[in-house]
This record gives sequence, C-alpha cells and structure tokens, in this order.
Amino acid sequence: MLPEQSAAKAKQLLQQVIAALGGQAYLNVRDSECTGQIKDFTVSVGSVADYTDFREQWLFPDKNRVEYHIKGEHPNILGLILGSEDPTWFKQDGLVVTVFNGDQGWMLNKAGVSNQPEDLIKNFSEQLKTDMNHVLRMRLREPGVEARYAGFDLIDLKEVDWIEFDDPEHHEIRMALDKYTHLPLRWVVATRDPETRERTEVITSYIQYLTMDGVKAPLKLELTRNGRQVTQTFLTECKYNSNVDPQLFTREALEQSAARATKKGYKESKTAK
Repeated sequence: MLPEQSAAKAKQLLQQVIAALGGQAYLNVRDSECTGQIKDFTVSVGSVADYTDFREQWLFPDKNRVEYHIKGEHPNILGLILGSEDPTWFKQDGLVVTVFNGDQGWMLNKAGVSNQPEDLIKNFSEQLKTDMNHVLRMRLREPGVEARYAGFDLIDLKEVDWIEFDDPEHHEIRMALDKYTHLPLRWVVATRDPETRERTEVITSYIQYLTMDGVKAPLKLELTRNGRQVTQTFLTECKYNSNVDPQLFTREALEQSAARATKKGYKESKTAK
C-alpha cells in the first residue's frame, strides 16, 4: 500500500472509531468523573491482590484528580499507577488524593499536603501525550501528528485493524480496533530509556464497552508492561460534562480537605474520651 493510500485508510478508520465512541458527544467531552476499582498484579508471590476503590476526575486537557482508598496490605498500587521509577516509594494506606494540573502536582495523605515528586509530574505530562483519548480528541489536529494503516490481525479471536501514529516527539503508538464495531481493543505505547536504550512496551486492553452520557466507555481495562500484567481496572460509572469544579485541581482545595479531616479527627477523639 502506498503511503498516501495508507494515510487515507487510517483517516477513514479513525472516523469510524470516533463515530463508534460517540461521535461529537465523544469529541466534545470537557470533563469526566469515573468511579471503580483497580487491582495490583505485582504483589509478592503468595500474596492476594486486593482491589483499591477510586474516583477519578478530569478537566481536559491536563487537569486530573484521583481519590484512592488504599488498603494497608498492598499500598504499592499508587506508585505503579503514577509511574514512579520505584513503585515501592509510597507506603501509606487510607484515603489518598493525587492532583495534577499541567506542570504542577500535589498529594494529600495522612501526613498532609505535599508536592508531587518531579519524576511523577514528568511522567504525567509524558503519559498525557500518548493517552488514547487525548490523541483521538486533540493531538490528531496538531501539526506533525500523522496516522497510517498498519495491517490486519487477530486478537482474542477477533479481527482487528491496526493504526500507527507518528508525532514530533517520535513516540511509538499503535491502536488495534475491532473490524466490525470499530471500537478500540488495544492501545500500545513503546518508549526507550534515553540512557540504557532499554525498550518498554505498555499495552492497555479495553473490554466490554457501555454507553454513558452518549459516550462509549470501556468497563474493564487491563494494563501490561513488557508482557506482564500490571493492573486491572473495573469502572462502575462514568459521567461526562457534569461541570467539574476547576477549584478541585488546586493545592488550596487539598489543604482545605486536610483541614476538614484534621478537625473531624479531633472531634472524634474528644467524643471517644
């Protein structure tokens, strides 16, 4: 297939993908709020992974807030989710809130409010550039971002078409879409360590879509890294364009939450006495 034919085929398939995900309802999403559970598959041998309840809010394009109810048995889940170079850095259970706002980030836990480590803020910005929804909704309109048809395949006994993406940052991005429903089944992002040149491939699998507020959302997501399953996520509900408050994505909002929690704890301790 000639390059121009490949580009035309990819453009046609992408139009079908957008339509399958909800068309203009999908493209016009300004904010979202989803609740669900996430499971860590990297726990030590002999341990049983628990599900962590979470609520995630987005104010697109670059504001993200997640509340985690982390159980003490396996608190490393947060390091894995946030993409820390050392996922065991975080050893706090209970309610934890993370906020990213562009090139800033904060965390609320039992110790109070703190700045996010620089590597996590950098990871958030990099992951945003290769996020499927961000690419489909926004980046395809950017100069230098191109798509081409990459052939036919079978995934889990389903016929799929592959699309590859190029961008100015030279990210390796691929998407597999169901040949008949046109819904995304796989999103693949490969990166190389600038020093060691080691290649890491992260695959997100999307399973069982459901329409919510006019947008098709996957109810189950599985993430693997270099062939090893890392997390499994189940979404129970998603709301779109519900006018999420921009103030939620600030340090001030986290500090107010910390103050309320401290006040509540003080009252409960006095009642106990």
